[in-house]
Amino acid sequence: MRMRFFTAGQNISHKLVARLTQIDYSREMAFVAIDEASGALVGVARMVADPDRRRAEYAVLVASDLKGRGLGWQLMQILIDYARREKFTQLFGDVFAANAAMINMCRDLGFKVENLQDDPTIQRVTLELTI
Repeated sequence: MRMRFFTAGQNISHKLVARLTQIDYSREMAFVAIDEASGALVGVARMVADPDRRRAEYAVLVASDLKGRGLGWQLMQILIDYARREKFTQLFGDVFAANAAMINMCRDLGFKVENLQDDPTIQRVTLELTI
């Protein structure tokens, strides 16, 4: 929760749950991973586009017990492929600098990683999709 929402709290408001589950397909997309045996949601990659549909902010969340097994990588590749098909020019996200796994994954996927000037604990990752 802390790595995704930048907060340690476990409680998510009803309003946020509604926002995350009721997608505006004109500007948003989410891909989920479901455990076949239990039916549990184990991962999600989502993007929210700017109003002009050129740039989109992404986020990935993977169940803690599945981290490091490639699920986040697969979800990100699906999201990147979708963004390219939809002709977006850029995906970006803000990542805790301490989240080495996400930073490394982004670098491996071709994202540029930069420090935010106003907050050294967060890095901006950017992937140009026009290449």
